[in-house]
Amino acid sequence: MINIFDIIIVKIIFLLISTFITMEVLKNNQPFDLLPDEMLIHTLILVDAKTLLDCRLVCKRWQELIDAFVFQEKVALENKFVNNGQGYSSFSQIGSNDIRKIELPWYVFYVISKYDPFNRNLIKNHCGQDHWLHWESINAAGVMAPFLSDLDLDYDFSQVSRIPQSEQLLLSDPDFDGQSSFFNVDFRHLRSIYQEIIFKDYGLNVTLMKTLQPKIVFSSWSKTRYQYILYRLQATLYSETNSSKVVTADSLNEESPTEWKRASDSIETMGHETSLRLNHSVIEVLEQPALYNFQVTCSVVKILLPIKYKNAYLL
Repeated sequence: MINIFDIIIVKIIFLLISTFITMEVLKNNQPFDLLPDEMLIHTLILVDAKTLLDCRLVCKRWQELIDAFVFQEKVALENKFVNNGQGYSSFSQIGSNDIRKIELPWYVFYVISKYDPFNRNLIKNHCGQDHWLHWESINAAGVMAPFLSDLDLDYDFSQVSRIPQSEQLLLSDPDFDGQSSFFNVDFRHLRSIYQEIIFKDYGLNVTLMKTLQPKIVFSSWSKTRYQYILYRLQATLYSETNSSKVVTADSLNEESPTEWKRASDSIETMGHETSLRLNHSVIEVLEQPALYNFQVTCSVVKILLPIKYKNAYLL
């Protein structure tokens, strides 16, 4: 978001640049040498992130300034305005004044400016607010299939319902993000429901993953009316080498079976991961009817931004 003062400044700067370029072209065809670094940096900050990638190709000096200062300063300034003034989710664990102090490669700041992929929930339709959109299932026969709509489902399979407003303690979890729906899953007919996250869809290519090796956290809430049900929340990481890594968070309903329970865990990355699948299933039951009307909501997967401060700011 650019205010009127910035617009006036940039017009003046571009006028000065045009004057300098004209003078230098007439002299020795070296138009950029007379521009102070500060002026060039301030101008480039106002350029959109995609165009900045092209600006890196202008000359070695521009590339060095953009890589060392421009992208970082750009996101630091924009942080006051994005997400309705709440700032980038990627920087939610640090103060706005600390963005200039952290040490990260330029392309990480570029990805944050364009995708803001860190420290936010990457699961779509995480509470079932859009019914079964983005979710897929594996039926009892082991066949994978997407949920097309509620009309395509037998009511014995699954439905979407609302959490009563009386359960304010549950809904106070910020990961609900204002939603109050949940999935009613019938695990007599469905072996599991799952959603896959493709990292490159959020700018998280292999180069960035190898550089950061970020930690991933995942969680969900579940409830059933029966005891002795082992609910399993499973995160599976897939890599470019066709290998996989599995971490599970189990929740056993032994006491207070009608209360919502949160399952959560974390998973470390090695840098070659390309996608993650979050899977809900029931592993063990002592009563067959317990497979019916199993409630799941608030599925969460967050990739955490590793924070490292520049030496000058170390305490």
